[in-house]
Amino acid sequence: MWHAIMALMLAAAAEPDVVSEARAFMEAYGRDLAAGERARLAARYDRRGAWILGGGRKAFESHAQITAFYGGKAWTRPAAFAWENLSFEPAGPDAVVVAGQFLWTEAGKAPRLSSYTGLLVRQDGELRIRLEDEDAAPEPKR
Repeated sequence: MWHAIMALMLAAAAEPDVVSEARAFMEAYGRDLAAGERARLAARYDRRGAWILGGGRKAFESHAQITAFYGGKAWTRPAAFAWENLSFEPAGPDAVVVAGQFLWTEAGKAPRLSSYTGLLVRQDGELRIRLEDEDAAPEPKR
């Protein structure tokens, strides 16, 4: 038993720095989404732009387009937001793939589960979103 506990402790201690940074990034990203921090959300994306995927869509958007999206009427703050089951896979010393789910709740509606995949890359010393894929679960049938 003691060996199993030590192995788990060593595994946790051996987590690459980029994964620890990604965990903190995703926690802060979730807070920014829940609070509707539009400028902070846009600042989380790669300055070269990002690949945006989901629901059969694949598009490359410039950082200016992403900033305009978060600053405009097309994006609305959720009534509630929570990450679920996030996994972190290092893709080098300056990149990490994040896979998981999130619950997005619109005012007056039930929470909606979506899958999430993101590629975070270091740029100017900070992790930023280079690719993001979000896909909502189908609406329940009535």
